[in-house]
Amino acid sequence: MKILIDIFIPAALIAAVLTVLGWILGVVLPTDETSAWAAGGLSGLMLSFVASFVLAAPLYFPVSRSRLTGRSLLGVVFLAVFGLTTVLTLVEAALFLQMTTRELMVELVRSTLVAAALAWLAVTLYQRAELESSEPSPRENPPSSASWVRRWVGVSLLYVVLYLTAGLLILPIIRTWYESQGMLDVNPAVLLPLQIARGALYVAFVVPLLRSMQVSRWQAGLSMAVMVPLVHGVAGLIAPNPYMPDHVRYAHMVEIGWSNFVLGLVIGFLFWKPCSSVEESSDSR
Repeated sequence: MKILIDIFIPAALIAAVLTVLGWILGVVLPTDETSAWAAGGLSGLMLSFVASFVLAAPLYFPVSRSRLTGRSLLGVVFLAVFGLTTVLTLVEAALFLQMTTRELMVELVRSTLVAAALAWLAVTLYQRAELESSEPSPRENPPSSASWVRRWVGVSLLYVVLYLTAGLLILPIIRTWYESQGMLDVNPAVLLPLQIARGALYVAFVVPLLRSMQVSRWQAGLSMAVMVPLVHGVAGLIAPNPYMPDHVRYAHMVEIGWSNFVLGLVIGFLFWKPCSSVEESSDSR
């Protein structure tokens, strides 16, 4: 019953608000995507609600276990949501999808407003856990800047490996659609640096929230492993869109789901920040 009250009811309320907000933004800033969604009627509303719920629920654990409060917490939650749902997604959309400049700008405005609303609602509605008033554990030999750079570069390169592996695994299913969109003709000299940069941005967007959490290392890893794929891509692919057929959308859900799960797990494990109340003997940073 407590988990129902703490997670599902607030997440459902957030999903309902985001569904209404999405409908309003679709009227004010219409695109082919919002027109297709509106044409779905009640089923379209239900899918939008489910997608919003999947977007909101993974934020419960990071928010409830954060040492931050008020504007500081709101800022790190917004950074994570905005980065995962807007920046990283629109970079891919601009490169691969046949979206006009107007459609990209409208989506930028819409997704930014949704990210702001989601962050505020999550910080406001999710019940905070009772955390011990403790500071991060002191380190006799704090990690050097070089250590941070190695981890950041390592995660960026890992992302490229996961990205290419996941893409190759679903290629037989979506090759025809890729060819029709010209996606297989993208210059590797452009693609690889772009994906390395996106890998680095994953870290930049989620680490402030991650490092504010008072949890064990494995809790940090698992919370990021759940949050990153659901917030970044899976939630946004639940409802149909005019840019990709259903079989492509389903394939991308699986692709993003497992690859971002691994990525989030590694980020959480490598960039976790211990507290004196958390008994962990492993490397903190």
